[in-house]
Amino acid sequence: MIDLHTLSTLLSFNDAELIKDMVSGLMGSPQVVSFLKARPRFEQQIRDQLGRWSRGVSSQVWHQPVPAELEQEFRLYQETQLLAAEQFQTHEPRLIAQLARSPFLEQATSLLGNLKESNPHLRKQLFLTRWRDDIVNRLVALELALADQERERMLRELEERVDIASTVEETLQPDNPGKLWDLSAAKLLQGDTQRLRHYAQFLARNPELRNIAAELGRAAADEQRNRQRLSNVENRVMQYEQQDAIPDDLVGVHQSNELQHLLPSQTMLLSSPELETLFYQQMAERRLLNYHFMGQSRAPKVMLEQRYTSGDELKPKGPFIVCIDTSGSMSGYPEQAAKAFCLALLQIAISEDRPCIIQLFSTDVISYELTGKQGLQEAVNFLGCSFKGGTDLAPCFATVLEQMQQRAYQDADAIVLSDFIAQRLPTELREQVRDIKRRGNRFNAISLSRHGKPALMKIFDAVWRFDTGLKGRLLRRLS
Repeated sequence: MIDLHTLSTLLSFNDAELIKDMVSGLMGSPQVVSFLKARPRFEQQIRDQLGRWSRGVSSQVWHQPVPAELEQEFRLYQETQLLAAEQFQTHEPRLIAQLARSPFLEQATSLLGNLKESNPHLRKQLFLTRWRDDIVNRLVALELALADQERERMLRELEERVDIASTVEETLQPDNPGKLWDLSAAKLLQGDTQRLRHYAQFLARNPELRNIAAELGRAAADEQRNRQRLSNVENRVMQYEQQDAIPDDLVGVHQSNELQHLLPSQTMLLSSPELETLFYQQMAERRLLNYHFMGQSRAPKVMLEQRYTSGDELKPKGPFIVCIDTSGSMSGYPEQAAKAFCLALLQIAISEDRPCIIQLFSTDVISYELTGKQGLQEAVNFLGCSFKGGTDLAPCFATVLEQMQQRAYQDADAIVLSDFIAQRLPTELREQVRDIKRRGNRFNAISLSRHGKPALMKIFDAVWRFDTGLKGRLLRRLS
């Protein structure tokens, strides 16, 4: 089976221009223009997205199979091309019968009738030209119809993505919307957007959660370490360069106005008064034929070399690994506080381009990667889960320690949100935490209850308290 691109190639038809015109029309469509005017922060992301789509449209359209009737007619056209002019004349009745279901039939019958007395060779050539034009016109109409379908699909998807990106922007309010555009590839239901807005409003009513997230975000910038780094150092070297001003070798002929290198044939123009004016005109325009000489010279050139030097360098801001206690005692208000805090931390992660992973733990550990390709869908799934079960910190810490051994998480910050009404960690795990903290990893705790065990807090670098009990909530409202 022939596809559209193959048939276009065989007919020497440049369908790339058709796709280019279609994409240009899409860029200037009222829908896209209105999107860009209403949301200028997303302009570059939308343009980049349309650029990626335009590269995919050609493949989408070109690889559509040609309708069977058009493919059969094209093969008949190819067979007819191979006939001699005399054979074509005797083949005409059978050709008309084979074109019985073709849109070209009426034109073919009329054309052969009008060309009865014409030269056989010209008769065949004109018929094939008109036939080819008719096939090309149908091919163009087919590609236009497919391109219009693809354009409508693109516009619908673009509208959905802009709406989702706008919703997420209202929720997270990052400094740079670029990452949000990547996240907007997810499909959100009405309940999902309502859930996002609910936790955004909860966060707005409890700015202390946002302040804790901001302090955690600054923690990496407050530490410095001495490490080797690559620096660019200038180095002057002598290099050979080709120069026209050094007449070492004859390399050819070029146009110029250097009389000392003039070709002898050019002086013939001066032998005639009629041509002398032409000689001076070409000399003024630097169009006289000259011998082209070129040579080499040594000249100093500044080269940049990379060398290792030592100095203070800010510690890279690594991923956030947020561990959330999903035991039954965390249900209700503590659950909402934990989810709203994760939204605040996600805002920082997006603005600083830091990976953010949520790990829910009770008796088991479930992970959500909020800044990955499916990050928005993962965030919605996380916000929709319910907290129930028991509290066991050991599996959570074991998972985090295993992750921090990986290169991608060597600078990770671990944040544990819990009411810390649980058993102490085993001695072996506490020792592993102390060892990995010496490498620069940080362990932070956010206690959501006044009844948390103080002994559990000693393992953390920093502890923030956000009392989710009735007394704590009343005090925050009155303050």
